[in-house]
Amino acid sequence: MTSTTMTVAERHIQDPSMAEYMEPHFGYPSRSRPCVNDPGSCDYLDGVYWMHDVSMLYSYIMWGVILGILAVWAILRLVNPSRRASVPKAELETQATAYPRGAYYRAWRSVAATKQRYLLPESFTSFFGRVTRIQILILAIVLGYLLVFSLVAIIYKTYITPVKGTNLFNTRTGMAGFSDRIGILAYALTPLSVLLSSRESMLSVLTGISYQHFNFLHRWVGRIIFVQSFLHTLAWTIIEGKLYQPQPSVYQKFIEQPYMIWGCFAMLFITFLYVFSLRRVIQWTGYEFFKKSHYIVASLYIGACWGHWDKLYFWMLASLIVIFLDLGLQILGIGFNHIGRTKYGPIGFTPAPATLRTFGTGPDTAIRIDFSHPSPAWKPGQHYSLCFPALSIWQSHPFTPSSLPPLANTIPHHTYIVRALSGETSRLAALSRDIEGTTTPVILTGPHGARVAPETPNLLTVAGGTGISFTLPLVMEAAGSEAHDAGLVQLVWVVRHARDLAWVADEMEILRAKAAEGRVEVRIFVTREGGPIADGKEMVVVDGGKEAEVEKMDAVVDAGEMNPEKTEASLDVLALAEKSRGFSVTYLGGAHPDLGIIVQDYIERSPSSGGRIQVMASGPAGIGSALRSVVAKCNDGRKVGKGEEKSDVGLYWDDRFI
Repeated sequence: MTSTTMTVAERHIQDPSMAEYMEPHFGYPSRSRPCVNDPGSCDYLDGVYWMHDVSMLYSYIMWGVILGILAVWAILRLVNPSRRASVPKAELETQATAYPRGAYYRAWRSVAATKQRYLLPESFTSFFGRVTRIQILILAIVLGYLLVFSLVAIIYKTYITPVKGTNLFNTRTGMAGFSDRIGILAYALTPLSVLLSSRESMLSVLTGISYQHFNFLHRWVGRIIFVQSFLHTLAWTIIEGKLYQPQPSVYQKFIEQPYMIWGCFAMLFITFLYVFSLRRVIQWTGYEFFKKSHYIVASLYIGACWGHWDKLYFWMLASLIVIFLDLGLQILGIGFNHIGRTKYGPIGFTPAPATLRTFGTGPDTAIRIDFSHPSPAWKPGQHYSLCFPALSIWQSHPFTPSSLPPLANTIPHHTYIVRALSGETSRLAALSRDIEGTTTPVILTGPHGARVAPETPNLLTVAGGTGISFTLPLVMEAAGSEAHDAGLVQLVWVVRHARDLAWVADEMEILRAKAAEGRVEVRIFVTREGGPIADGKEMVVVDGGKEAEVEKMDAVVDAGEMNPEKTEASLDVLALAEKSRGFSVTYLGGAHPDLGIIVQDYIERSPSSGGRIQVMASGPAGIGSALRSVVAKCNDGRKVGKGEEKSDVGLYWDDRFI
């Protein structure tokens, strides 16, 4: 008999030596039969073992529900009705109403539009952050489910039983069964929490949802486990330190047991994970510390849980398998990206040689990263984790390629647009200036995330600042695709300064040519300038709205003295910001564009032949919040049910830090 079994047997006043047979209970020590204790103790033991068996059943039911939901989700993705082939635009323009689709398709999209209208906006942002109502609803369902199954089938009865050889009495209640219940559920939730955090996630394969959109649920499932662990610890501390007699000897023997020592370590680790995952603490300690400490301490927590109650090891084993599988796939991804024949012949590890170019100064600094390197092809919307060994071999950050995926039998060209903030990206900007004219090695992992593909010819993309990395390849692919001929493809890009267009100067010229052909519309909104540079100076908004004059020669990076190259760069920016057919630049002079007007104008102008509307966006969190509210109001399930597809507006918001 293990020490854990002995301890529990003593706690449950059982004597295996007097048992005629042992009654097995999965996940718990076997019960001595028949019970030879006093009637109260025997009734209590009956209740404890019954509650444990029910708790195990509830944990299986919970996973049955989870797997059932995933199965239904995967099936619904397969039976999702596709829109019939687009009707010629000329034919639609002669009709008074939208082209009538099949009843099944209209009913399906009507439900989707209704869901978007009521569940897409954000709520309780001060508490939950910028997340949609659907995520909060899912969390509420999870919390309600766990609350109900934590409290039902608990024997709410108190037993006063004598302590042998003394005149003392033990107080035995349903608290023990409740404490074990929430402990079992915490164990069962651990693999789910790990799955929700995995980059190479089966959840993404089954649902089509990119892994970063599970971050909200991952955080809250982790917090639920923390609360369950705390209540489990508190309950058993009260039981062993107060209700069982004599004291303090009972508690001293209890806390000295190896399984209790492991339990204390597990509680310590889960507390660390909770505290150091708070947003404010992450800001203090840095994202890299959070990421690496999270990996290490989470693994230690799982190991401590295994040591605490090894009869439930299978939940911990599943969690460790997911962790190491995810880590192994990431390491394998690095190998696929970098191991091959070197330029000297033999097989070896070859990092990608990247060129860096910096734009702007101070808080407006942005970096363009370019390199060509043999790597697995990515899909629009996916991203890579980039490591710069010249800065640190221990850090990598997720960035979205702003370049199109490679054609067959061509070497992929990667382009990334990065805002230089604090930490690693600010050091990257300094490195860019230091190595001007040369290259720096880059190690990439990926691609990560689910493919993002517009399912309708009507595509509106909205980007704020460096969010152009996400939207640019989507627009360029759509502008060159016949699948979007029946719809309207539009790019809306909100930037601080007109000079920011230089980040993607070549790509803007390609889009300008496509716009002249009528294949795409490009709308640029400049928020901190009142008009184009005219006299060598421009007005920019700084320090909370104050205006300051700056020389236009500083329009493109590289702090230092002015030179002909800078003059040429400034002239290039003027050319980039020039208006032409389908390509407009609007100066707002310190204001921000009204996204409601922009989206509504797009919906009114988009052709009915393009079907429903798809909005895809990336950028500052404020843009995402505004778009969720705007897009939700544009959805109308009743109109969609009648065949008006332009009242069916979808939104995909790209955010790796939800």
